[in-house]
Amino acid sequence: MNTPIDRNDKAGSAIVNFPRRRGRPRVSRPDSDSGTPELVMKRLLGETAESLDLCLERGIISGRQHWCGIHLRWLYTLRYGAPGTRAIDPTHLGGTETSLDDPEWRAAREKEYHDAMKKLADSGHALLLINICIHNDRPKFLNVRKSVKVTDMITDLRDGLDILAKQWER
Repeated sequence: MNTPIDRNDKAGSAIVNFPRRRGRPRVSRPDSDSGTPELVMKRLLGETAESLDLCLERGIISGRQHWCGIHLRWLYTLRYGAPGTRAIDPTHLGGTETSLDDPEWRAAREKEYHDAMKKLADSGHALLLINICIHNDRPKFLNVRKSVKVTDMITDLRDGLDILAKQWER
């Protein structure tokens, strides 16, 4: 028997209620992300920190010596660019506004760098400071796992940074 369906009959039709919020449900995440477990372990061991910062943190060098190491790196970067390997297109400026270069200021910074390197080379500390301050090489005395005390290297580092501190004292 075919009976006509009454459109006003609510018993025969199913009404599907959709939730008001559509889309994928939210995932509850922690407020602070400390990274992967491997990165957390490297941070705890001090493997992600720079060598100069670790020396300052462990009391091997003073704050003034730390500043001199950072300043030496800054002078090197002005003269030669940032150390490391990367591919860049020198013709593309990246949409940034280039500032006018002051040749007198740049010449003074390059002279400051060369004077510092000459003093370090004369004292025999140039290679150690270049490796630690500029290239961020990790010396043996900063290795947490081996805990090796290399007092000669520490005194050479301090002496070299003291030479820079004496030269740049203002």
